[in-house]
Amino acid sequence: MTAVHQAVVGAGPYDAVTEQVRAWRRLLAADGFAGTDHASHIDPRLRTGFRPLAELEPDHGDLVVIRYSAWSPALMALLDLPNPVLLVYHNITPAGYLWKHSPSLAVQCAVGRIQLPAFARRARLVVADSDFNAAEMRTAGAADVRVVPILFEPERLAARGRPPAGAGPLVLVVGRIVPNKRHDRVLDAFAAYQGACAADARLLLAGEPLDPDYRRLVEGFVRACGARNVTIPGGLTQPELNAAYAEADVLLTLSEHEGFCIPLLEAFHFGVPVVATPNGAMPGIAGDAALWTDDDPAVTAELLDLAVRDPELRAELKRRGRVRLERFGAEATAAAVREAVALALS
Repeated sequence: MTAVHQAVVGAGPYDAVTEQVRAWRRLLAADGFAGTDHASHIDPRLRTGFRPLAELEPDHGDLVVIRYSAWSPALMALLDLPNPVLLVYHNITPAGYLWKHSPSLAVQCAVGRIQLPAFARRARLVVADSDFNAAEMRTAGAADVRVVPILFEPERLAARGRPPAGAGPLVLVVGRIVPNKRHDRVLDAFAAYQGACAADARLLLAGEPLDPDYRRLVEGFVRACGARNVTIPGGLTQPELNAAYAEADVLLTLSEHEGFCIPLLEAFHFGVPVVATPNGAMPGIAGDAALWTDDDPAVTAELLDLAVRDPELRAELKRRGRVRLERFGAEATAAAVREAVALALS
């Protein structure tokens, strides 16, 4: 059978795109497709599953799945292969968020957006994991874009690690600690919530920092806003993250740019209310199952308080979250993945 290979810029232990590579690989393997997964940069904490991108040498007729979230020369070189290409667009963070903090990553993102049309032209089929991302690909010149959501696997969320310490209401923030996630606004809103509503509230910022300097910057935000009971553990293992969701009273995300936002689905799975800003793909993912806020810390604090203390509201948000999650059921998404692979190979 024809092999299906996947290629990404970077693979890491707490990376959403990496997890999608693994999820697709499990599905492809179950369907009898051989193939290998490759990355330009492989985090040394990943011991198995990925090979250097330079080692990708597909046989004639093999399908190459390019997962596009940043640019690299090695990824660009794949466009010269004679093989059919399926492009999966996960979005690229606008470089403006990164120039001050990580110029090298900003270059990758800036060039990545400039090269979007080249990738769109070369692909036999273009897939985006959200309507928001599909619109960006159409703007880049892709004539036919299929929306195939994130392959959400509830079984990943079963194992439980140690729950976060403490007893007050737990506000959970999940995602990389990077500028577009606006942890400064998160901390201002949490400080307002502590000051006006719940002095013993806890805040857990679960996610890998951009780098040590950016972590120190966020720690400075904590000191500046006066918030207490704030924990920044870095990336959590899946069982540890599952335990945090199971303990959480509310998920908060004030990100300014999201191509999908998997934590929304994870929160719905655990029945955790969501307070979020309606930016990027998030309104299309969460719909009426989230409490939408703005940039005012006092407004966000009031919504957090409602989400934590109002039992009828919590029950309704839980119900809406379950309904919303049905739109991303594993069987339907798996069927869409299979159809995309078949079309790219046809």
